[in-house]
Amino acid sequence: MMLERRTMHSKKQISILSAIILMLMAPLAGIAQQAAQQSGAQQAAPQAGAQQAGSGDKQKAGAEVVPLASGTQLVNLLPDSLAGLRATTELKQVGRDNLSDLVGDKAPVYREYYVTSAVSREYGRVRVDVFETQHQLAAFGLFTFDSAADSRNPRELERGSEGVLFDDHLVFYKGRFFVRISDATHRSIHSTLLGYDSPIARALAAEIKSGNPAIARAALLDSLPASGMVADSQRYFLGPESLGSYVEHGRDMFDFAGDTEAVAAQYNQPDDKSAAAGSVAASPQILKIAIVEYHTPQFATDAMTRATGYLSSLPENEQQQIILKRVGNYVVEAVNARDRAMAESLVNSVQYPYTVKWLRNPLWPTNDPFRVQKAAQMLVSTFGLLGLILGTVLVVGSVFGTTIFLKRRKRQQEVFSDAGGMLRLDIDQLETAMLGLPPHRSEE
Repeated sequence: MMLERRTMHSKKQISILSAIILMLMAPLAGIAQQAAQQSGAQQAAPQAGAQQAGSGDKQKAGAEVVPLASGTQLVNLLPDSLAGLRATTELKQVGRDNLSDLVGDKAPVYREYYVTSAVSREYGRVRVDVFETQHQLAAFGLFTFDSAADSRNPRELERGSEGVLFDDHLVFYKGRFFVRISDATHRSIHSTLLGYDSPIARALAAEIKSGNPAIARAALLDSLPASGMVADSQRYFLGPESLGSYVEHGRDMFDFAGDTEAVAAQYNQPDDKSAAAGSVAASPQILKIAIVEYHTPQFATDAMTRATGYLSSLPENEQQQIILKRVGNYVVEAVNARDRAMAESLVNSVQYPYTVKWLRNPLWPTNDPFRVQKAAQMLVSTFGLLGLILGTVLVVGSVFGTTIFLKRRKRQQEVFSDAGGMLRLDIDQLETAMLGLPPHRSEE
């Protein structure tokens, strides 16, 4: 009975000890798992960078997004006095949802170019509109969209800015800002106030901070064929509304999902006399080529299916003037193809730039400011794993050894009693046989 009580008491102590060890090892296991997850995330970053292909203009611009200018900073661009001219109206400030107050029915297009806010003010006969976008490429795209076909040759107004002069207004962009200077009376005037040397334009360009010159122009434009391109006809689009206003059926054929971007340009055709003369004015014979870039193969596949389906719904004569082709993640379209062989040669010349880029060279030493913390976490996780393994071995060994010990002791208790009894060996018969004595006779 006492032995059974001792056995039960020993088992209870072993169970309590095992539970305590497991409780102590649990936090170390959690730390080890967290460190392993962080290490896996760090290793996954270079692999993600290695899978990037194509130009990715919009994604690169997104990485360069800086905090938007506050309302005060935007208002300060149009003070009461600008370039020596006194303001004749109060400052008008509008948000993203009220852009129609300044641009009318073009508000959806301006929203596609990520215009967040705008200000407007008049200085005598001159009206100045300043639009702020989320990043540089959006301002660049809005500039190319607003640069109409009858514009004069572009010219740099101030370092980091580029402008285009029209008969009655001047537009330019710099950094994340797009500026339009026009005649408030809506008349065609020729004045130094609206020229490239306009003091208002110079003053505004000087006040606006220059952006990153590495992403000032969309790299996707380089994928357009250079042969036969009409000068100053390139456009950069960030939505179907702007693309549809330049390329016929573009709004219905393409969906700008997943940071999609597009470019387009005009090209000379053999029978296009107006384009051959150097004019970029819209002509019934002009050939337009558009490249829509999607950033995943799935998006490109869906877009090609949608465009092909819409093309099949058009009349036969229109289908003959449109060419569609998928090149990598590009969907290339040629519109108004009078010379189909020439248009196909231009479309076939478009190449998708397969590039593989690492986020950083893995052989370079890292300048991570948290490297000491990460090293400490790695050491803690390592010792935690070692402690967990050691604790597991100790617990399993203790349970196994205790079990063997108790089994052996139980066997011993079955042979010997606790009452002090003795085991008697009956060796009389063996002794008689060894000595040759006669068998013992029982007394009668």
